[in-house]
This record gives sequence, C-alpha cells and structure tokens, in this order.
Amino acid sequence: MARPPATALNVDPLLLGLMALVVAAWLGVSRRAPEPAGRRGSLALAAAVLLLGVSWMSPLATLAQHYLLAAHLMQVLIVMGPVPALLLLSLPRDAGIPARSIPLPLRLAVHPIVAIIAVNAGFIVWHVTPAYDAALAHSWLYDLMQTTLLLVSLLFWWPIVTPCSPPGRALSGFGKLGYIVLATIPQTLGGLIVALAGHVLYPGYGSGPELVGLDAMTDQQVAGASIALVSKIALFAAFWVVFMNLLNSGSDGREDDGGGGGGGGGSSPRLDAPRPRPSGLPRWLDDVGDGRTTDEPSAPRPVRVPVGSGSRQA
Repeated sequence: MARPPATALNVDPLLLGLMALVVAAWLGVSRRAPEPAGRRGSLALAAAVLLLGVSWMSPLATLAQHYLLAAHLMQVLIVMGPVPALLLLSLPRDAGIPARSIPLPLRLAVHPIVAIIAVNAGFIVWHVTPAYDAALAHSWLYDLMQTTLLLVSLLFWWPIVTPCSPPGRALSGFGKLGYIVLATIPQTLGGLIVALAGHVLYPGYGSGPELVGLDAMTDQQVAGASIALVSKIALFAAFWVVFMNLLNSGSDGREDDGGGGGGGGGSSPRLDAPRPRPSGLPRWLDDVGDGRTTDEPSAPRPVRVPVGSGSRQA
C-alpha cells in the first residue's frame, strides 16, 4: 500500500461519520434532559470534537498510521485521555433517564472493575504485534481500533466523571483515587516493555522512511516512554481534581443522588447524626462543642440617686 505524504490530511469517511454520531448522540441526550447542559457542556463537547479532529483528521493521523509509532501513541493518548473525559463532562447531570430503564449489561459495563479491565484489555489486545500489523495494513481495521479505544475509554472515565445522575453507590473520593492509581500500572508495564525491547516490534514502521532523524528503534523507545510517562498526565489531572475536592469538602467525596440529579460535590455530614461521646468528659466541653455557652455576668449597674434627695447644707 502506497504511503501518503507525511503532511497529508486524513479525510477518513468512517471516522468523520463517527464524529457526527458523537455530536448527534449528545444532542439527543441534551434535548431529553430536564435541564439543558448549558454553556459548560457545549464548550466541553466542542473541545472533545476538536481534539478528535486533531487526532483523526490532521497530519498526526497520517504519521500515526504510516510513519511513526510515537505519533500513533500520541494519537491514542488524546483519544483515550481528554476526549472521553470531556465528552462525559459535556453531558447533563440529570439526563431524565430512570436508572431502572438502563439495560443491565450497560450498567455492568461502567462498573469500576469491568471498566478498568476493559480499557487495559482493549489497549493491550490491539497492540499485540499481529493485530496491530493487520490494522496498519487495512484502514478500516485501524478505524475499528480507534473506535474501540474510544468506547472502552468512555467506560473507564465514567466512574470518575459520573455524568447523568450518578448512582447511589458511586465511588467515594478515596475510591476514585485508588481506581486511577490502579489503572496506571498496566500502561506503565506496557510502556517499559516497548521501550526496552531489543528489536523492532512492528515491522510496518521499520520498512518506512525515517522522519526527523528517528530510526525505527529510536521511534519505538520514544513511544514506550510516552506510554509510561505522558499517558499519566490525564490520569494525574483527574487524581488532583478528586484530591482537591476531598480537601475542600471535608468528606469522603461520595456522590449524592438523594435529591435527584446528583450534584458533583461530596456528601455533607448530617447534623443530626449520632456522635459518640467518650466517658469522663466534663459537660461544659460538650456545651462548647455544640456552641451552647452562657453569657458572662455583667458588671453591677451604679445606683442612681434622684436629684434633690439627701440632706442639704444650711
């Protein structure tokens, strides 16, 4: 298959159709929602579509599919990192869809355990040498790989962003932190394997011309380092946001859907919740903790003597 010029645009009708489908799905959910997504949702959607255009239609896509493994992994980082997170952030908090009407397979798919397995399995399976070489040789298969990676990334980011009225059993803030850290482990190992391999893993790149002075082995080492290091940017950004929310809320950061719609903040402790009191403490300490204090006694008021009273001097 002839290679297009390295600076050529990748006008792929299948990926263009997928981008249009993403916008159509967002419009359908937003119109059904009791409240519109608002300006924030529109901006998040626009940013996600723009990043998809950069990763799928720009010369980056041409470099990724025909020239450089490092360019491919940069493309994957965009598709699996900020794009799904922005797409989920663009959705309204209350989509007007009853939880019981959602099919059970879909509810299971966004379970944290299932999602973290799916995102890592999708990435690893597509980058096993035979599967990836086949994708490089057939454009439609490369498009299927991009679609699959986007879908499993949406599953992965769902428990973190929790759009569309999160369930009552959503991850707590500390659960999200552990979830994010656990997700980075397989990617780090995969990046080290690629970077430290003693031979070219993907002959499709090795047979092409060298660009910007990168031979196939150097390109592969840069790509492996990108997986092990650069892929953490989006995850650590989410880690930082969750961590700061924990500090600001002073709770475990669990989503609260009790009022319908599910706001994004952590649940506040109930004022009427029982608080155990250690034995032996003086009662005045409880009064101070509850804000019940007694006023200090005021100074005695001076006795006012009426004018003209008392004895007069002769």
